[in-house]
Amino acid sequence: MSAILLKFKNSVNTPIRKNFIANLFGIGVNILNQIILVPFFILYWGNDLYSDWIVLSALATVFGMSDVGLNSVIQNRFAIKYSERNLKECGQLLIINIVIISVVFAVFLFASLLYLANCNIVDQMGLHYLGRKEGSFIFTMLLVQVFINMYNGIPNAIFRGVHRNSEVVFIDQLTKLIIFIVTLLCLLCGVEISVMSVLICIPIPISLIIKIYMSKRIFRFKYSWSNFNWSLFRNVLGPAVGYMSFPLGNAILLQGFTFVVNRYFGANIVVLYNTTRTMCNFIKTLLATVFNSVWPEFSIAYGEKNTDRMRLLYRKSIRISVVGAIVISAGLLLFGPLIYTIWTHGAVHFNYSLMTAFLVVLIINTIWYSGHVALLSTNNHIELGILNVFATVTSLVAAIFVAKYIHSISMIVYCTLIIDIVMVFYVHKKFLRVLKAI
Repeated sequence: MSAILLKFKNSVNTPIRKNFIANLFGIGVNILNQIILVPFFILYWGNDLYSDWIVLSALATVFGMSDVGLNSVIQNRFAIKYSERNLKECGQLLIINIVIISVVFAVFLFASLLYLANCNIVDQMGLHYLGRKEGSFIFTMLLVQVFINMYNGIPNAIFRGVHRNSEVVFIDQLTKLIIFIVTLLCLLCGVEISVMSVLICIPIPISLIIKIYMSKRIFRFKYSWSNFNWSLFRNVLGPAVGYMSFPLGNAILLQGFTFVVNRYFGANIVVLYNTTRTMCNFIKTLLATVFNSVWPEFSIAYGEKNTDRMRLLYRKSIRISVVGAIVISAGLLLFGPLIYTIWTHGAVHFNYSLMTAFLVVLIINTIWYSGHVALLSTNNHIELGILNVFATVTSLVAAIFVAKYIHSISMIVYCTLIIDIVMVFYVHKKFLRVLKAI
């Protein structure tokens, strides 16, 4: 056992440590975007306009799953194949990613513009402040931002395969920091919301250009339609479609629940619900540093068929995440009301039972969420994804029932326990089956 630990320390700790530090930087950026910006939105825009921004952002985010998970699956497979020194397939994977994202972008942009031309987004999305023309334009720009960000993830596969994932994580988080600065300046200077939606798109293609330049020093490939391998595409399509279930599940969980709250409780409760969720999900963001740090190393270990390293990564990531969630949740229960009041400048009344509900769900969620990285990073996630969507849809139906007949905002949060109870029992058994199959 000591030999295994020594080998793990020498071969893995350095990239994991770098990944962890880069993701910690990301936490700071997320605090700025998700926590610090909120009172400025409320102060300068008011609840009605901020509620419209939340709804439009939620709708645009749904399209983030439209690459059918190909981006993430290809990053995993690239790392696995690079560890096997199959460089030809690595290049073909990148070509597939570029082509598919381009096709999906064109199709969905056209469909969205057609929808906006024939339907009133204000009525259908229940907007409270924005008019149809402005709401349609803002949604379009947010949609463009989503797809540009998909392209931004393509070169990440190259860095992941050579233990340099921390570099692109840092670039991505620096891009988010710049977007935060642009957003804050727009709020302080009274820039129109439509203009701001354009300005926040600009940093993403700049970071893409930087990563492409850096990646050419690591791995060179020639872009050509003739290099598009249809057989390989069909091979990765199954795991890609399976991966789509996770952004679909997240969209149902986050955006779906936001729409339900907006429909049955109104703009003020939407702001209360989302600010409280954001505050509690900061814990999840913090713990995601563990998740994101071990993900690339799981893929490489799987390619090397190193089951000892996979077991060690699995156990430690769950242990650290669960203990961390309990400790931080206890602190938030104690100081949460004060922090929330200061954070929102008292513009939104704190709801203790709502925060408690979010924290209870988060702790139970952490038990399986930290462990399922072993399945995602090795493309053994198809069953998990289907189960996740089924459980999430069930929880949303339960939430609609609760909102309509019980009218309890806290009970709506507890409906998501349906997801976690199902997933806790599944993930560990599936991981053991993956190890036996290596």
